[in-house]
Formats: sequence, structure tokens, C-alpha cells
Amino acid sequence: MSWNNNKKKLRSIIYAGILAALSFVLMRFTEFPLMPSASFLKTDLGDIPLLIGAIQLGPIYAVAIALIKNLIFLISGAGQGGPLGVLVNFIAVATFALIVGLFTARKKSTVTILLGLVVGMIAMVLVMIPVNLWAVPRFSPNFAKPEMRQALYDYIFKVNVPFNLIKGAIDVLVTTIIAFALRKRKFFE
Repeated sequence: MSWNNNKKKLRSIIYAGILAALSFVLMRFTEFPLMPSASFLKTDLGDIPLLIGAIQLGPIYAVAIALIKNLIFLISGAGQGGPLGVLVNFIAVATFALIVGLFTARKKSTVTILLGLVVGMIAMVLVMIPVNLWAVPRFSPNFAKPEMRQALYDYIFKVNVPFNLIKGAIDVLVTTIIAFALRKRKFFE
């Protein structure tokens, strides 16, 4: 490996670390509920640096940033969901960022960025259906009872799916604005 390759790799690692730290700070301090009927479901702006990292650095770094952000969040003692909530969040944001990173790995055009963000959001929503079918009964053991199966499905499709769609749409909108501002400055070149 040449000095330039090592320098580029070191720069990417440092940049990923900065994005993970920024992502954690935003996750920790910009948390807000989206739906009054489910105020325990909160969103934050911590996914934005992660998605920018996915566009700039690619899918592997995106998943690494998601992992670091969530590990720091867990260690800090933040969040109501504890380790299970952190795991669920990691799965959601890692899926989203992985897809964005895959779409923009070779070309960072307007089309690939927008397509990556939209497909990433849809993938996150779809992946979170089985994840929540597994996780919700662990958060709330009442949902684990056989007679509560329909209530669990109703909760997933009437609360969780709309929540993830709204959260994803906010992430897509804010990331698009920031990504195109950075793109004008030739940041992604």
C-alpha cells in the first residue's frame, strides 16, 4: 500500500469517527416524539451525519458509523429502550445507511443520492416489520400472549410502520438538503 492510500484510509477513518460522534450527539440531544399516541417512539437528527457518511464513504463505513453511534448511546445510558432499543435502532439505521451507501458507492449523482435515500427508507421500513414483531413482545410482554397476536399486528402496522415512514421521510428530506448543499461545494467529488 502506498503512502497516499494509507493517508486516504486514515482520513476516511477519522471522518467516520467524527460523523459517529456527531451522530451520537444529535441522537442524544435532539430526540423528540413524532406521534402523540405513541410518545415513547422518538426520532432524532442523529441519522443525518450517518447518511452523509454513507454517501461520502460507502456502505461499510456507514454500518460502522451506525454501530459506533449506537454503542456510545448504549454506554452513555441514554434511551428508554436499553440494549434492546439500541439493537433495534442499529438494525434500522444500518439498513437505511447500507442501502444509501450501496447506491452511491460508484457514482454520487443527483439520481443515485435520491434513489439511495428513498430505497434505503423503504428498506428500513420493511426490515423493521419483522424486527418489531420480534422486539415489541420483549419490550411489552403482554404482546407475547397468543390472544394479543392481532393487537401486536395492529400495533406494528398502525403505529410502527407509520412512525418509520415519517422518521425516514424526515431523514430523507434533511439529508437531501445537506447532501446537495455539500455537493455544490464539490464535497463528494
